[in-house]
Amino acid sequence: MKYAADFREIARNALRGRWPVAVLTGFVASLIGAGIASAGGGSGSNSNNRVSRGELNDFFQSALWHQIKPVVITLLVLVIIWSIIQIIIGGAGKLGYAKFNLNLVDNKDAVFSDLFSQFDRLGAGFCMNFLTGLYIVLWTLLFIIPGIIKSFSYAMAPYILAEHPEMTASEAITESRHMMDGNKWRLFCLDYSFIGWNLLCSLPAIVVVFALTGSILRSGASAYALLWAIPLSIPLSAGFLFLRPYEEAAWAAFYRDVSGTEVQQPICLTENYSESAFDEGTTSEWG
Repeated sequence: MKYAADFREIARNALRGRWPVAVLTGFVASLIGAGIASAGGGSGSNSNNRVSRGELNDFFQSALWHQIKPVVITLLVLVIIWSIIQIIIGGAGKLGYAKFNLNLVDNKDAVFSDLFSQFDRLGAGFCMNFLTGLYIVLWTLLFIIPGIIKSFSYAMAPYILAEHPEMTASEAITESRHMMDGNKWRLFCLDYSFIGWNLLCSLPAIVVVFALTGSILRSGASAYALLWAIPLSIPLSAGFLFLRPYEEAAWAAFYRDVSGTEVQQPICLTENYSESAFDEGTTSEWG
């Protein structure tokens, strides 16, 4: 049985010499909402963080709110527009990204165009995203933990649907649920074995952006200066450009393992074949 360290090793071997295309593909995949890894990364709301209506009214009547209002509205409109785009194309993007990462761990040609290779299946991708999201939300309404568990149950659906275009989204989700029986804890361990790297990649951006925001607010500068925090956070989060492809390749290796369709590296096949042939020849010669 393979463990988290084994899947990470497979991912590192698959990425060796192919980091540039993996980073580029992963970056564009994140922009279009096509990331697959970290299925259990969602968090529930904290009911203790309550703000009274009076406090909200005071804030919306304050000078600070009138200063930052145009910035907030502009960002909100952009986020809504981009979210709609992601809803439409994100599912098909996930199928393409699954194909890219499977090609990567199978030691096949993994090219940037794989990401867009499933855009003729926008309907299937949309249904997959909608159904998995709906099921997870419904389970989360019972309690947070069942929602997280179910997110791991449905995690293999993009890979299944990418490899089996004859399946419907519902069939792929059902197959993922069966495939993950007894394997959810293994995927959980793989997912959270990256938590240290995630914290390390997040720390520089969090510290600098909070410091910049506090400095701007204390100095009374224009709220539009806060927009500088956005481009500044990008280079400070550059570590994620390399971490995300690493995670995604590890997940693809995990899928190969639990689906029983694991493809060995060509060199390993040659070595295994040579050793087997030697053993057979020795046995037949020496009895």
